[in-house]
Amino acid sequence: MKLSIIKNWKVFFKVLLGLILLMGGVFFFIDQRSEVIAAGQLIQDSAPLWLGAGALLSLGYIIVHGLVYTASFKALSYKLSLPVAIKLFLKRNFVGVFLPAGGFTSIVLFRNDTAKEEISRSTTDFASVIYTLVNLLSLLLLSLFVLFIWGIHNASESFLLFLAGSLGLCIAITCCSVSFYRKKAVYRLIVRYFPSVQSFHQDFTSRKLAVKPLILSLVWALVVELIGIFHLYVSMLALHLEPSMEACLIVYTVATLFYCFSPFMKGVGLVEISMVVLLCRFGYTEQQAISISLLYRLFEFWVPLLIGGICFFVRKDNILVRVLPAIFLFVSGLLNIVSAIVPSFLPVKEPIMIIFGKSGLFKSTISFLFVGIVCILCAIFLLRGLRAAWYISLILCLVLCTVSFMDGQVYAEGISAFVVVVLLLYSYRHYFVPNRRWFLSLKYKALMAVMLCPLVYGLIGFFLLHRTDFTGQATVMGMLKTTFQAFFLLDAHAGNPHTLLGHSFIYSLNLLGAGCISVLFYSALKPALKPDSSIAPKIDLAQLLLEKYGRSPVDYFKTYGDKSFYFNADETGFIAYKITLGFAVVLEGPVCSNDRNIMIDLIRSFERYCRTQGLKATYYRVDATQLELYQALEKKHFLIGEEAIVDVTNFSLQGKKRKSLRNAVNTIERKGYRAQCYRAPLSEDLVAELRHVSDSWLIDMKRSERVFSQGMFDDSKVRNSDVITLEDEHGKILSFLNIIPNYAPKEATYDLIRKIHTAPGGNMDVLLLRFIEYCREEGYEMLNMGLAPLSGFDSKKGVIGKSIHFLYSKHKYFRNTRGLREFKEKYDPLWIQKYIVYSHDIDLLAAPLVINKVMRFKNR
Repeated sequence: MKLSIIKNWKVFFKVLLGLILLMGGVFFFIDQRSEVIAAGQLIQDSAPLWLGAGALLSLGYIIVHGLVYTASFKALSYKLSLPVAIKLFLKRNFVGVFLPAGGFTSIVLFRNDTAKEEISRSTTDFASVIYTLVNLLSLLLLSLFVLFIWGIHNASESFLLFLAGSLGLCIAITCCSVSFYRKKAVYRLIVRYFPSVQSFHQDFTSRKLAVKPLILSLVWALVVELIGIFHLYVSMLALHLEPSMEACLIVYTVATLFYCFSPFMKGVGLVEISMVVLLCRFGYTEQQAISISLLYRLFEFWVPLLIGGICFFVRKDNILVRVLPAIFLFVSGLLNIVSAIVPSFLPVKEPIMIIFGKSGLFKSTISFLFVGIVCILCAIFLLRGLRAAWYISLILCLVLCTVSFMDGQVYAEGISAFVVVVLLLYSYRHYFVPNRRWFLSLKYKALMAVMLCPLVYGLIGFFLLHRTDFTGQATVMGMLKTTFQAFFLLDAHAGNPHTLLGHSFIYSLNLLGAGCISVLFYSALKPALKPDSSIAPKIDLAQLLLEKYGRSPVDYFKTYGDKSFYFNADETGFIAYKITLGFAVVLEGPVCSNDRNIMIDLIRSFERYCRTQGLKATYYRVDATQLELYQALEKKHFLIGEEAIVDVTNFSLQGKKRKSLRNAVNTIERKGYRAQCYRAPLSEDLVAELRHVSDSWLIDMKRSERVFSQGMFDDSKVRNSDVITLEDEHGKILSFLNIIPNYAPKEATYDLIRKIHTAPGGNMDVLLLRFIEYCREEGYEMLNMGLAPLSGFDSKKGVIGKSIHFLYSKHKYFRNTRGLREFKEKYDPLWIQKYIVYSHDIDLLAAPLVINKVMRFKNR
């Protein structure tokens, strides 16, 4: 208890000290605000080439830190891949800035990254200790080297005393380390106050360290220090200042000491102050010193911190990764369009307009309209995962980023574009939907009409107007050239119009060109999605496999007639799916042998097929017991509801809980209503009467037929199923349910349960109670009552679960779904959770629309 109090006070003291130092830095820059403003102007006028060199050094800084990590793990005879090592460094660096105890404490947060490569947690801890100690050792060696060099040129008695003291400190640290390692006095003293160190020491000494990787890790750590020195040197060159290697060595060493040993926020503020003070002593002005320190910290601290934040908060499957590039392009395109239509809307034209305006390729206002349309189309198709949209968006953002930094006036837009480029590259694998070969799919007659009509329009217009409204050449070639320039948005003043009519004519050609090119561009981008494959040749084979391997209550609907089939290579299993909006929606899962490897191979093969077709595979109503199959393929899942399973062998109407059911049955029986069971095949008259009830129910409920995971009223299917009806004393059918095959062992289920508006209250209960009797007569043990949507969310688990549970239980919009759950709850069922399985978070957003569309009935 006493130790924990001491530890808490230490953390509190470090946080407080860090905040004081941070505030000191803030007040320093506020006090020097005029110099900071001047420094900002110096940075704005910096050399783009050296800025690019600094950015490359920042990437090298990150990669070399990853190499230090890989060598540290190799010293323990474990291999860690470089991408994982870089990710580990970036995350630790990011969290270490905000944790009071620094990056060393953040080790435990990222053991899962190495666990994926089958590296134990203890190994990760020891490798991280080696990584930390090696970096400290490299800084110590650099400090001694700098002090030695400085002492040669500035030898004095005080310096020699300081150098001797430093060497004595190094010797003391070494002796303490040896004493700790050999369990001498230092070890006993530490264990006395920190007993947990004993187990750490035991594990550490039991491991054998490889000497060569250990030396290699130190070499890479020294390379990190060299990169830092060159960062400072490049910052001076970028600001058009005379660089000094001696200043770089000393300033970097002192600043890095503050950076490493600062208790909080990695010395933000304190590092800058120390650098400014030292740089001023080397003859730089305050403005120059502040500029150098800020630019250096941008390269060395803020860029790795930003990339680390992206790695920490953004995953490849995160929705932000997919949505942010589309939002950026959509806003850019919208601003282009608005600025083209209303030029005075923005005081400064949008950056993409600046790029194309400076390139000299597009001088017409309508050209910016076209660029805006292109950006918006790319944004739309990016959300759909289109590969061509990814390439075009990447090129647009790279051009914007390059021109912004070269121009030196739009850094904010350039940085935004750079972030979008990183996100696009980071999420490349999600953009796999191919575009159509538009030059093969377009009708050549239509293409010729699109190209010839504007030319004819332009020639006729110039022929009629050239004498009075234009000052250009009146030759046929001149008019063709002018039409070409206006149509392809190359010149806003083609033909030199000098009247309002002339300008309006050119403007109309611009609009016509923008429209035609946009249509062609859309045709080029439009996804190449193939329609459903033919069903009829394979439905018999699918039915045979269903009879052999079926084990689900929804298997019946897999061969219902509205789906396509994907078979494995030897046709021993299949997947039933339906295509809509670029998704291949699978009903539940594969139908094949109940062997895990066979099922995974079939799903994996189907996933490959979908990618070649540009489709995203989504699995609807997957049972909780099968989630492991999809998790092995790195798929995600989301609860959509629960299925009610009634134990008919133990069900009884006796007891207080069944009082409402007993009352409903007794009331209906007293009024002369009765439940009847009709065996298949049904007569034509009976089917016609059932259709009348079904049609009345659809009209009363204002609904249309739904398919996919349920059936519709089909005369042939209803005729060949057993039906339970509720009839009045005259034999008129008031409600019914039809019984369908259930491939789950010893389990029965129904499909349609419908009524007319004059049916008495409790009619559904009577049907279900009669169905329970039917199940007992036929030897069934379970009755599947179907899905209760949105049921099963735990109010105590997660923000999403709490939110959905709250809306489900309180909001009137979910009254019908709550009522369905409450209706089935009366039969005291076992609730089985059902899920939708998908690949990316953005797929889940589209899921409601996609599922709703696949359920719509369409005549084939």
